[in-house]
Amino acid sequence: MKNILPAITAILAALVGVLFYLHFKNHSQIDKISTKVAGNDTAANRPLKIAYVDLDSIQEKYDYYREKMTEFEKKKEGADRDLNNSFQRIENERVAFVQRGNSITQVEAEAFQRDYARKMQNLEQQKANMERQIQEEGIKTMEELKKKINAFLTDYNTTKSYSYIFSYSSGINVLFYKDTAYNITNEVVAGLNQAYKATKTAK
Repeated sequence: MKNILPAITAILAALVGVLFYLHFKNHSQIDKISTKVAGNDTAANRPLKIAYVDLDSIQEKYDYYREKMTEFEKKKEGADRDLNNSFQRIENERVAFVQRGNSITQVEAEAFQRDYARKMQNLEQQKANMERQIQEEGIKTMEELKKKINAFLTDYNTTKSYSYIFSYSSGINVLFYKDTAYNITNEVVAGLNQAYKATKTAK
């Protein structure tokens, strides 16, 4: 039971990487798309402007994401505590029963064994349900995070006119080389936090 918190944390960390990878993986096809469209696109003659966003920094500094992760940690800790308490109660019952020693009848022993197995099975089911629920909430949070980033970048780029805005993450690095001069992460984080603060104030 004590290993459940690190295990779920690892699951969520993996989900973060996978979801961002699935969302941004099409960047590898940009050159092909660009070449195909350039012939008919009057905007193809404009200077190529690119930028990138560090997803690790967004996860570290974006208030919405940090608050969500804090909520997850509290939920995981509470669930882990409840599961451990339930397990301890079952174990205490088992120890107390065994301490009766020779006074235990065959019928009582068989009944207790069935009851103990049932309780442990229920506990395992509770653990599985809790892990599934947290995983589903994690996926939902990541999808919401992507929507917020996409919505902000769409509005942000109306004045910046970047041709492409790439993503970078230490876990899934799709950029072989990056010039920090094109790093717009701080602007994006500041804008995201400002927008998130506005939504919280409105509530």
